[in-house]
Amino acid sequence: MPESRGIVAGTPTVYRLPMKDLSERDVHRALDVVAAAAAGGNGTAFETETVDAIVAAIPADEAAYVEWRFGDRDSIRVARGGDEPPWLDEALAATCGSYPLRDVDHAASVEPLRISDVVSRARFRKSPFYVSVMRPLGRERELKMWLPAPPGHARYFELERGPGPDFDERDRSFLSLLRPHLARVRMRWERRPRLPSLTERELDVLVLVAQGLTNRQISRRLFISPATVRTHLEHIYDKLGVRSRAGAVGAAFRNASERAASKSVR
Repeated sequence: MPESRGIVAGTPTVYRLPMKDLSERDVHRALDVVAAAAAGGNGTAFETETVDAIVAAIPADEAAYVEWRFGDRDSIRVARGGDEPPWLDEALAATCGSYPLRDVDHAASVEPLRISDVVSRARFRKSPFYVSVMRPLGRERELKMWLPAPPGHARYFELERGPGPDFDERDRSFLSLLRPHLARVRMRWERRPRLPSLTERELDVLVLVAQGLTNRQISRRLFISPATVRTHLEHIYDKLGVRSRAGAVGAAFRNASERAASKSVR
């Protein structure tokens, strides 16, 4: 089996949910997700192809991969679907206390969770979070899988549906199968070589610049404002001693080449 489609090698994995609900087709779809994850990881740990591969196996109206540090306004969000409405941040801040899958409560969970695993349907529909956030967005169901993260951080995939059936045990088992392998992909991405003078976010911006994205496209990909992208670019130019996007990409390429050459000499 080609390495790019194989489950990521490592120590034996123990699954908390039964795998009996999964078919051979599900296993092949899991391999597709891992392959997409392993092939991405340029500007962010996971690209939209990974999210799309998960949705191909678990149908959802909205899906995303998110990373953030508790207390920070900025986050990294890789999503499929339309842009979030401008009122959403304020509504989330006002009602997050009644959100059943809060990251501060569940970020260390090794099992994927649905809203229905935490609170009854009737009780949830009376909550401020449902009334002010979920219902206006046309969303009724949510399934969330957290990856290992440092204390005070959250890294997770989330899937949401509108009216209709809830996510089932097969869906949870599928994500449980994926979790350790996506966690290893995330760990390998974090250990990749980096330009020593750039911060993590500056490197994220630079990689997306190298892919030809505009400032607005970068802002949407990294879930930051275009003005913040411009500020990061100014810092990148100063640190690399260049004056343009092309110059920054060229400096990064030369740095990577020099690092590779020094390793080959050693």
